[in-house]
Amino acid sequence: MYRNAKPINWVSFRIAFVAFFFAVGTVLLLVRAYRLHVADAEMLKKRADKQRTMVLHLEARRGMILDRSGEQMAASLEVHSVYARPRRISEKSRTAKRLAEILEMDQKTLMGKMLEDKAFVWIQRRVSPLIAEKVKRADLEGVFTATEYQRFYPFKDLAAHALGFAGIDSSGLEGLELGYDVDLKVDPIPVTAQRDALGRPVMLAAFGQDPKRRDLHLTLDRNIQYVVERELQDAVLKVKAKSGAAIVLNADTGEILALAIRPTYNLNVFSKASAGVRRNRCVADTFEPGSTFKVFLAATVLDLDRVSPGEKFDCLNGLYRYNGAEIHDIVPHGRLSFDEVMIHSSNIGAVKISEKLSKSEFYRALTGFGFGSITSIDLPGERPGLLPLPSRWSVLTKANIGFGQGISVTPIQLCAAFAAAINGGFLYKPHLMKRITNVLGETVRENSPVLVRRVIKQSTSQRLVSVLRQVVQDGTGKAAAIPGVDVVGKTGTAQKADPSGGYSEDRYVASFVGALMDTKPRVVILVLLDEPAVKKRTGGKIAAPVFSTIGRAVVGLCGGKPTESGLVASTTATDYGKTDTIQLQGIPVRKGPGPREWILPDLKGLDMRQVLDVCGKIKCDASFQGSGLAVGQEPKPGSILKEGAPLTVSFDGQAS
Repeated sequence: MYRNAKPINWVSFRIAFVAFFFAVGTVLLLVRAYRLHVADAEMLKKRADKQRTMVLHLEARRGMILDRSGEQMAASLEVHSVYARPRRISEKSRTAKRLAEILEMDQKTLMGKMLEDKAFVWIQRRVSPLIAEKVKRADLEGVFTATEYQRFYPFKDLAAHALGFAGIDSSGLEGLELGYDVDLKVDPIPVTAQRDALGRPVMLAAFGQDPKRRDLHLTLDRNIQYVVERELQDAVLKVKAKSGAAIVLNADTGEILALAIRPTYNLNVFSKASAGVRRNRCVADTFEPGSTFKVFLAATVLDLDRVSPGEKFDCLNGLYRYNGAEIHDIVPHGRLSFDEVMIHSSNIGAVKISEKLSKSEFYRALTGFGFGSITSIDLPGERPGLLPLPSRWSVLTKANIGFGQGISVTPIQLCAAFAAAINGGFLYKPHLMKRITNVLGETVRENSPVLVRRVIKQSTSQRLVSVLRQVVQDGTGKAAAIPGVDVVGKTGTAQKADPSGGYSEDRYVASFVGALMDTKPRVVILVLLDEPAVKKRTGGKIAAPVFSTIGRAVVGLCGGKPTESGLVASTTATDYGKTDTIQLQGIPVRKGPGPREWILPDLKGLDMRQVLDVCGKIKCDASFQGSGLAVGQEPKPGSILKEGAPLTVSFDGQAS
């Protein structure tokens, strides 16, 4: 007999099953909650922040370039650019059509940009504020404006070859802009932005000025630069030269006060100029220096004491047959003393003087002056010139180098070497950077004068200065003289090499290199005119007068005028152009009744620097006559002058 089985309590079973299910679920929820709030909390927080925020990299303002007085020569202005996010644009055709109307662009070109499978495309960069405002008002889907910076050069072509330029992405491309790009360029500034569900930025986090920005302060003097460029331009046009160059150098420190080249170009539209026009001829071009090189021949023989007092050199009435070649003088001479060889620039005399030196002695002296190697100036693209090794010299090489043939130099090499010849024998590294400052104006780095080496003795330099003074007083450099100023210098007229061999009969380089000896600091000025197309194309006839005009202006800019009393200007090497006795004050100018019009102030009694300050404020086309203090002007005081209009100012002690 079977006992009846106990019936299953399905209600209890279901309750237990549900309870077990809920218990498992609770455990899983607790584990999940633990992972979310404890184990994975940091990772999930970062993921949420990433989804909610975005980082925009805003272009930073590039550092300024300023002249030695703090005048801005290059700055970055805030501009607007238009960009699009093609993936967010639904009505691409309508958007392209509307943008084409606003930006005056080709609709097909814009449509092509809209169809690109990219998250970001530039539509048009550096647009005017009016255009940017029109784009904003149009409120086009996926089209936005951004703030960028555009490089601006307020003086257009002034010191163009020294400054160089920066491209659309604020990267230096040439000149100082390239050489100091590491200092001037600032990395894009990261800015955190909150975004909405569609990914659009709705709120930017506040940010301050980027502390890494640096400004470049130059040794250039804007006013001296202006005068040098004006006089060089006039000279190039007058003698119909292919090109020209001029350098003003502080002989006692190596600071470059002006560097000018013609032809030149407008830095604000640099892309319109050819590479040849943009090339810095002062460091990248070499030339045979001609008779200016006799300075270094003279320095070498004097330093080695190879010339006897009263020694004469037979210059053979202008023709010397030397080792199978004929050496000529433009003006025939008989017997000349050492000083007279330099004063009258006799090639034959120079050859005979060179015979007192061995190849190795002459080569060693020239390398000491820096020829055959770069000066390491802070400009890109410098070339070392050509000085062959003595082992490669022919029987004519030493003689040819003695009067500036068979060797090539750059203008900056010649300028630095001449400074060493007349400053006591000290070769300084030429430079344009004075100091670099941060956004607070604190000096980060300063460029102190760098003495490369001593090349000749003090006594040799003094003796050479006395010879070069006679060149200006009684010799080929008479046109370089400035009344009341102690001027020394040397002329140069060099035939250019002919591509087919030998030297050209009608292509010359005319030059003059000299110094103002009684100014403080002593100033070296080089003027070079390439391939002048006039009959009288010697350095003494066409380059020396330009030196004189520039020299007068340099003295005038120091606040004085040439006198017979000796000391002409008293300035400091650290603040060139401001005199000890004259404090330059800002001259107030008033705006005229119309736009871009000014009421011309009375300029009488002002020196050239003060007048240039006024001209800079009213942006006129100024031309100066004479040197010293202003005595007249045209138009008259009180006249209404439009920006860009001509203004002529006369100074006491006008040049004849």
